[in-house]
Amino acid sequence: MTRLTVALSGDCMATRSALITPEPAAEHLRGLLTGADFAFTNLEVVPGADRGHPVHNAAGGGGLIADPGVLDAVTAAGFSVLGCANNHALDMGAEGVLGTVDRLTARAIPFAGIGADLTAARRPVYVDRPAGSLALISCSSTFLPGQEAAEPSPDLPGRPGLNPLRHHATLHVTAEQMDVLREIDGDTGLRARRAEARTLLGFDPAQPGADRYTLYGARFQVADQPGLTTACDPRDLEQIALWVAEARARADLVLVSVHAHEPGPTADEPAEFLREFAHRVIDEGAHAVVGHGPHALRGVELYRGRPVFYSLGNIVSQIELADRVPAEDYAGVPAGERLTPGRYFAALSGDGRRLFAPHPRYWRSVVPQLTFEDGALVAARLHPVDLGHGEPVHRRGRPRLADPVLSKEILAEVARLSQPYGTTVTEDGELTPASQEGRGRRTC
Repeated sequence: MTRLTVALSGDCMATRSALITPEPAAEHLRGLLTGADFAFTNLEVVPGADRGHPVHNAAGGGGLIADPGVLDAVTAAGFSVLGCANNHALDMGAEGVLGTVDRLTARAIPFAGIGADLTAARRPVYVDRPAGSLALISCSSTFLPGQEAAEPSPDLPGRPGLNPLRHHATLHVTAEQMDVLREIDGDTGLRARRAEARTLLGFDPAQPGADRYTLYGARFQVADQPGLTTACDPRDLEQIALWVAEARARADLVLVSVHAHEPGPTADEPAEFLREFAHRVIDEGAHAVVGHGPHALRGVELYRGRPVFYSLGNIVSQIELADRVPAEDYAGVPAGERLTPGRYFAALSGDGRRLFAPHPRYWRSVVPQLTFEDGALVAARLHPVDLGHGEPVHRRGRPRLADPVLSKEILAEVARLSQPYGTTVTEDGELTPASQEGRGRRTC
C-alpha cells in the first residue's frame, strides 16, 4: 500500500528571511510542513533583480521583487515543491522569469508553471520520495497580455513565461437590451469606425452572429435573463488536461495549482470557469486542486471524492516589506519628496487604513493536510493559520498555527464558504462530503 501525505498552502509573498519565528505555534506549523511527504506553496515573488527589467504591472498589483535568499527562507519553512504561475511571475519580464528558473534549478527546488517556452511552462514537475511520487502542474488565469509562455516557430524561439489558463466572460442580455446596445454602437459612431475592418475582413468583427455582439471589449449574447458567466479557453483547458493525464500515468499523486483572482457572483465565490477547470482536471486524474490568488479563503468542494480548494488565501504576506519598487509604482502615489520603499507602502495603504492591512480576512488561512492510500483520499484536515493581523508591518505576515479561539472562527468561515458545494467542515477541521457528486464512480 502506498500511503502519502500532502500539505497545501496558498500565496507565499516572502520578501524577507526567517519566515518561521521561534514561538511554538510557528514551529508546530513548520513540523506539519516538514512532516508531510510533500509540502506545496505558490511562490508569488520574483527572487532577484539582477536579470530582466521591471514590467509596469499595475493591473497585477505592482511589482513584487525580493532577494534570492527568500528561496532559502521558503524551503527552511518546510516547503518542498513550488507553483510559480501567477500574476507576479513576470514582474522582471521574460528574462527575469528565466532568472527565477535558474535560481530554483540551482537550488534543486522542484517547481512548475514557468519556463523558457510554453511546453516547459505547461509540463509537470515530478517529485520523488521514498514512499512515492507527486506530479505538480501549475497554471494562472490572472496575468497581463504577453506574460503567457509561447511555443517556438520555425523562424523564432519560444517566449518565456507562465502556463496560461485563459478564459472569457459573456454578458447575457435580453433582446431588448441588445437592441439598445446596437443603437449605442451606431449613434456613437463606433460602427462607422469599423468600416475599414469590414472591408478587409468581409464581415463586422463586432457582430459574429445574429444573437451575439462584441462591444467595448465585452461579449454580449441574447438570453432570457441578464447575467454574466465565464468559461475556460478550450485550447488551454485541453492542453492542461493532456498534461494531467500524462502525469497521472507517471506519478502516484497529481496536484494541480491554479492562481486566479477572478471572482464569481460575489467575492467569496470563484468564477464559473474555475469550477469547470477543477472538475475537468480531476476527471483527467488529478487528486487535488489547490487554488489561490484573491488572498482570502474561499470554499472547498469534494468532487468525485477529491478536494478542490478554491482559494487558500495567504501563507506568507510580506508585500509591504519589499524593497525593490519600480519607478511606475513610485509614481502612482502622491509624495512631496523622494519616496523610499517604506514610505511608498505607507502612502499606498494610507498608513494601514486601506488595502489588505485593516481587514482580518487577509491575515488568516488554512493548511490542508491530505492523506492518500493508493491514490484514494482517506483523511483531510484543515489547520487554521494566523498571519498576525494588527501587528506592526515588520512582524505581521509570518505564519503560525492559530490559537483555539481564532481557529474556531476560521473553521466556521471555511464551513460557511464550503456549504454551497455540499462539503462539511467539522469543529476539528475534518472535511466530509454532505453529498458525494458522482457517487459510485471510479475515483482513483
